Parts: sequence; structure tokens; C-alpha cells
Amino acid sequence: MPTSTQSVREIVATQPSAAKVFQRFDIDLCSQAEKSLDGACAELQLSVDQVLEKLADAETQELGGPAIDPACLPIGRLIQYIVRVHHQYVRQELPRLAEMAQKLAAKRSDRAPELKNVEELLDELRTDMFAHIQKEEQVLFPFISQMDQDSIIVYPPAHTCFRSVAQPVSKMMQEHESANHIVAELRRLTLGFQPPAWACATQVALFAGLSEFETDLKQHVHLENDLLFPHAIEMEAGLNQRG
Repeated sequence: MPTSTQSVREIVATQPSAAKVFQRFDIDLCSQAEKSLDGACAELQLSVDQVLEKLADAETQELGGPAIDPACLPIGRLIQYIVRVHHQYVRQELPRLAEMAQKLAAKRSDRAPELKNVEELLDELRTDMFAHIQKEEQVLFPFISQMDQDSIIVYPPAHTCFRSVAQPVSKMMQEHESANHIVAELRRLTLGFQPPAWACATQVALFAGLSEFETDLKQHVHLENDLLFPHAIEMEAGLNQRG
């Protein structure tokens, strides 16, 4: 558990989820990195007890496992789970990571030129992933839901420009591969998301966030590529046979 006498840098180094908490409270991971939590909160007129409470909550969530196994969900609930958990994670995390990368590239690229490449790749990943999840939520997922008579999701009629679900599925899988390539390049540039000894708290938080994003992306892609998409193709084939 973090304490109020620890520095912002020390807390982020031992609890990666602390970076998100500090950012929500506008505690700057660079300019206030060496201040104690007490000192940083006093500067911003924050309640240190409230910040510690949020840090404890974040640590509990960090250590806790998933409450459900998405692989056991029916197709309608699986779609809900993907949107609620993984798509929401993309929407929350990529802007946060991109903002940190932008700050680091501006301040530290003279010492670490690769940070400029990290910034550019994250900007590309954010653009690609936001477009990707929008296509899934507005076109592909409604189409799959309408094929599933037992689905609990109510979508408006899907306006499709394809003759088989296999067509958009193939496109989404290609985009998954592209995202994986970008994350692999980020891993290479950051030496496995390991910050150097001289790294500031922002860089520590960015690299921890990138590692967490890589883990989430693997699960996200697995649920779609290996569970949802094959089920959708199989379901469409069954409907075609009966029709």
C-alpha cells in the first residue's frame, strides 16, 4: 500500500495503476515526481486521504481477476462484454497514453530519440483502433446480433454492404494484425517496455501502460478472432442451410 510520505515517482514505480489516479487528480508525473504525496496534494489543495483511498481501490482492481469467463458467454453477452470491457478500455487508454507520449517526445527526445517514434506510433494506433471499434459496433456486431435469435442485444437493422459476414470478419482480422504489428514495434523501441534508470515518472507510467495495453489487446483479439468471429461464420452457414 502506498503511503503519503512516499514520492510520486516511488508510488508509480511500485503500483503502475497509480499513474491513472494521479492524472485524474491533476498530479503531474514529471514536475511533481520527487515530491511526497503529502506535498503534491498540499500544492493542489487535495485531500491526501481521498487520493490514498483511490490508490487503494486501483490496487485492489489491479490484483483482482475477472469476475466472469467471457469464453463461456453466449454470443450476445460476448458482444456486450467486448464492447463494455475492451472497446471501452481502448477509448480510455489510448488518448491517455498518446498524451504522455507527446509530452515525453517534447521533453526527452534529445536524450531518447525513440520517444518521437513512440509518439507517432501511438497516434497511428489510436486513429486505427478508434475507426476499427466504430466499424465493429455500427456494422459488424449489429449484423451478428441479428443472426442470433437468442441475443439479448437490440440493435437497429444493420445497413450492410457485404453478402457474407466472412467479408467484414476478414477485414477486422487484418486490422487486428496491423494493431499487433504496431504494438510489437512499440515493444521493440522500448526494449520490452522497460524504462531506463533515468526515466521520469511519466515515462515509467507510459511504459507500464503500454505493457498493460499489449496484454489487453491480446485478450481482445482472442475473443474476437477465436470465439466471436468463428461462431458468427458458423451461425450464418446454419441459417443459409435452413433458408
